[in-house]
Amino acid sequence: MSNAPSETISADTDNDSANAPPIEHSLLKKGGPDDHLLSAYRKVEKRLANQLKSQLMAFVSADLAIEMTGNETLQFPEWLQSIEGDAVYLEYHNGPSGPPIWVRISRTFLSGCVDCFFGGQFDGNSSASGKLSRSETAIIERLGKAIGDSLIEGWSVICETSFRYAGYIQDKDDLEMDLDDPNILISAASATLCGHAVEAFHFAQPIDGLVAIEPQLHRPVSRETNSVDPVWQRSLKDSFDQVYMPVRSVLARPTMNLSQLSQLSVGDVLPVSPTDNVPLIIGDRVFAHGSIGEQNGGVAFKIKQFL
Repeated sequence: MSNAPSETISADTDNDSANAPPIEHSLLKKGGPDDHLLSAYRKVEKRLANQLKSQLMAFVSADLAIEMTGNETLQFPEWLQSIEGDAVYLEYHNGPSGPPIWVRISRTFLSGCVDCFFGGQFDGNSSASGKLSRSETAIIERLGKAIGDSLIEGWSVICETSFRYAGYIQDKDDLEMDLDDPNILISAASATLCGHAVEAFHFAQPIDGLVAIEPQLHRPVSRETNSVDPVWQRSLKDSFDQVYMPVRSVLARPTMNLSQLSQLSVGDVLPVSPTDNVPLIIGDRVFAHGSIGEQNGGVAFKIKQFL
């Protein structure tokens, strides 16, 4: 990433600084200043591969494995020149602004997904070319959502972020990346579909965007504790002690038909059979069983069994 030359008194020094080569990040160099970020990004790649497999198997319905096969730093024009074979390019944005992240999907893998989706078998060689078919377009939309969800889950090992799918392009000459630093990180992934290995994905993302998340790798980790604050515990108990609950007991539940109900009048007696299994109900739950008796001239309930 280039640093602007600092102002000095000497004009010669200004020229030397202006002609100095740009400082490149050592994102993929062990022991470099970005080595911690590299270690974290490898965790992202591992989770990304697992999530891609899970998301794609939901609609491909075939034996599938995804493996991240490596990454390298290239300048954006170099990556475009190195691309061979038919492919489609899905555009994602992380946040409201900034350059996009491009995900290249090989046409061979796309054709295999179409075959498997419609109940066929991928033979490892078949691949469409030219204009996309309606079936391929429909699968691209499914892949767009699946990859977006996988990116979110993959990056969740470092930070919470979101990725918005913005559509696809078929011609690589239409790809654009407005970058201050032309370096991009290319992460490659291969797939084994129906037992056949095939090149599947390239994830192209700006180095500047990766370096920007470096401060988030040093966030303090919140640790759970099993210790109980005695003041909080006592306050909670006091609050519960002041909660009122309706308590009632039911002596009997007789049933009567409509004719009998219509003939009831003041003074009628409904017989209640004596029982030692009267329920004590708190709220809507039977809390205990007991019997009805007398105490100090009043009706009382004697608990015999808690439930």
